[in-house]
This record gives sequence, structure tokens and C-alpha cells, in this order.
Amino acid sequence: METQPSIDNETIERKKQNRRKWLPLCTYNDKNDVIKKIKDDGIWSKTHTNITNEGKRTYYRCNQVKRRGKQCPASIHVLYHSENECVTIYKTEDDHLHNEPRSIGINQQSKEVICELFTMKIKPKRILEILEEKGLPVPKKRQLSSYLISLRKKYYGAPTISLGELEAWCQQNSLIPDDNDKPWVLKYQIEYEDEIDNDDDNDNGDHNDDDDNENKFRFFVTTKRLLFNASISNKIHVDTTYKLIWQGFPCFIIGTTDMIRQFHPFGFAMNEQELILIADGAEAISNAFLKVFGTGHNVVMCWFHMRKNVEKKLYLVEDKALHGDIMNDIETLQLSTNKNVFDIATRLFLKKWKNEEKFIQYFSNEWLNSKNGWFEGLATHVPSTNNALEATNRVIKDEDTLRERLVLSRFTVVLFSIVNKWSKERNPTLINSKKFEHQPLITLPIWTDAYNWVKLNKAVISICNGDTAMYYLPAGEETRITDKEIKRYENC
Repeated sequence: METQPSIDNETIERKKQNRRKWLPLCTYNDKNDVIKKIKDDGIWSKTHTNITNEGKRTYYRCNQVKRRGKQCPASIHVLYHSENECVTIYKTEDDHLHNEPRSIGINQQSKEVICELFTMKIKPKRILEILEEKGLPVPKKRQLSSYLISLRKKYYGAPTISLGELEAWCQQNSLIPDDNDKPWVLKYQIEYEDEIDNDDDNDNGDHNDDDDNENKFRFFVTTKRLLFNASISNKIHVDTTYKLIWQGFPCFIIGTTDMIRQFHPFGFAMNEQELILIADGAEAISNAFLKVFGTGHNVVMCWFHMRKNVEKKLYLVEDKALHGDIMNDIETLQLSTNKNVFDIATRLFLKKWKNEEKFIQYFSNEWLNSKNGWFEGLATHVPSTNNALEATNRVIKDEDTLRERLVLSRFTVVLFSIVNKWSKERNPTLINSKKFEHQPLITLPIWTDAYNWVKLNKAVISICNGDTAMYYLPAGEETRITDKEIKRYENC
């Protein structure tokens, strides 16, 4: 019985020690000012509220330490006076007891740098490296990923887009601008599923493909400066890629090349899903070209892709020792200066390798009977490969989309930026403008080769036939050619 008072006294003494002393900090007439101050401080988190005779008291703890664990002795509470509209902030007399503020989210200075790097198309991994190099607080990968998502939404809009919203976007951007470099939608077509069904009901033709009844869209973006290049060119380059848009929609880059084989785009086209492009994109492009322009135009097959595909089929020739000779002969065929020379050379090629039946059958069906526009003489001043266009395609992936597949809604924003950049690069007032060259460039190596060839003193025989003339000259190291050799060549 004698120890009980001492325990009670000890408990009372401990409670007195733990009781905080509150000091008035400031008083406001508007509670919104108090809320703003607490928010601007950024170090207080609400814990609980008590109702007292003086009014409502809301308590806040220091959030620079974790909620679970030892707490910082510094604290504040807000008294909303019951007798008037005044609000008073009280603070404890204890100071903060933690070494450094706990980082919540991404540091503001780091955010500014991240935002700048994001607009420069810098990848996330490199962003983290740059922050570390600058000595700034480096966020976690998950924090950076979340912040980049918010930036994408800010700059590119929502990640989804409906067909109606796409149509509205096309309509909004279909007016011809005054600025030569401002992109605009030259032409677009939107077809809704219900409209297609109605058209089918009024059509007596048979439609066996269910995909014909799906929503369809296509549009073409260009500038007035890029269209000018289209008006002065007589050849078209087309390539497509499925790797720019997350949904896999095909994207077409259409353009031309000048006399020094430099690529100049006309614009950028997109559609929903071309059935003929699923199996073979190159063949589909050729078919589409023939359907639009007819058969009176030459279709040049990219020599690089042709050679690459043929090399994959060399396994049809069992004797691997012959593979090199076959490819050398095909490379010689590619150097044919005109259609007549190409036809004669291919007949000799087929005759030479007639014993390799499987390979010859493949080569004839694939590269002679159909896609035979891969020799140099098919069209003058036309590059034999599509590498210039595909290099442009590669730049888009490396610099504009960072090799990420963008959703359609965000790609429309990037698309205008790409086309605008193409157009500005061809502004003739710029020092480093990409000019459309109308004359071929004769380099020093070409002059040197021509000079060395003239020194060989080869005999050149010309035979006129109406308005045309055929020139014959000896091959290899020979300097003379006979009439007998010419007739044998013509009779091949």
C-alpha cells in the first residue's frame, strides 16, 4: 500500500515531461492563408483533430521522418477560434531533430533538368546519368518513369484517341497555312463501320473479307515547301514501317531523290491496316503504284533488298563452292545499261546455271518474271537502292521516337514535328539547306576513272538506227572489237 502513491507520482511526473509546450506563431484572418502556408512549407502532415472550448485544433507532424518510427519533436497545430474567424498557428518550442530533410518525390531542380532533357528526346537511362554528372539528386527509376508519363501527357495529350477525335483532328488541320513550313493534312479519309455496312447493302458485289467492314482511316501530312519538290520530280520513293506506332499501323514515307541521289520527302502518310501489306510490303507497294499510275511507268526494285533476299536462297544450290560465282554473275547482271542488255545477259545467266534447277526456278519467278526492275539501266539518274529513304526512316526512329512505339494520339503530335523539320531543312535561305540538286555531281574519283579509261585507247563502234544509236566497245583488256563479235552479241 505504501508503494502505490510513488507509482502514481512517477506516472504523473512522466506525463508532465511528455507534455508539449505550444508557442503561438502567427494569427490569420483567413483560413485559406493558413492552408497555403502549410502547403508551401511542404514539411507538415496532418495527424488528428480535437474539438476544444476554444475551437477546433488540427495537429501536424514533421513529415521529414517516416510516420512509423521515432518522430521529430517539432510539430505545429492550428486553432480555428470558435468566437471569431481568426486562425492561429502554434508550434512546439522543440527544434527539428533529423540530419537532413527526407526527399519526397523528385527534387524541383532535378525536375527542371528532366523536363529540358525530355524535350531534347534524351532516353531515361541517359537522363539519370546526366543528373548524376550534374551533382543533382537522382530519383528512382520508378519515380522517373512516373514523371515522364506525366510529361508525355502534358506535351502529347491523352494516350487514347477515338476515330471521331481523329477525324476532328484531320478537319482542324486541313486548312492550307500561309507558312511554307507549317504542316497540314493534305487529304484524309475516315470510314465508320456502320457507314461501310450501309455501302455494302447498296452494292451488288460480293465481299468475302470480314475486315472490309471495320473502321478505316488514312491521312497524308505535308507542307507547301515539300510539295514543291513533288512538282519538279519525275520519280517516287516509297517505304513503310510498322515500328513507329504501338498499335502497329503502317506509316509511309513518300518522296524523291535528286540528281546526286539525295532523298527529299513529300510528306508522311498513315492508314489503319492494309491487307496487301501483311504478306510482303515491297510487293504491296509495287502493286499499289501500278494500280494508281498504270503500267506505263518503271518500278525500280531496291538492289540492296534484292541481293539480300537472293543470298538467303543460295541454300537451294547444294554446292557451296558455287555460291560466290552465282552472286558475282548476278552483280554483273545488275550493271546492265539498258533493258536489251539485261535480257541478253539474263538468258546467258540462265543457260550457264541451268543445272541448278531449284535456284533457277526461284530466281526466274521472283526476280525475272515479276520484280525485274533491279538493274542500273532501267532508269537514268535513279539510285539503285532505297537506302536514302531508309536512312530517313532510321533517323525518325533514333531521334524523334527514340525507337519507342508511340500510341496513335501522341504520334500525331510527333508527326507534325517531323514534317515541319523536313520542310525547314529545305529552306533555301538557310546556310546548310538541303537543296534539290538538278545536276549530277562528278567527283574527283569519277574524273580519275574516266581519264584512265580514255588512256586505254579502246575502239568504240557506233551503229545508228533511226533516232537511236548503239555503241559497242571491247570488254576486258581488249582494245578492238570485230563485226563478227557484234553480230554474235546481237544474236544472243
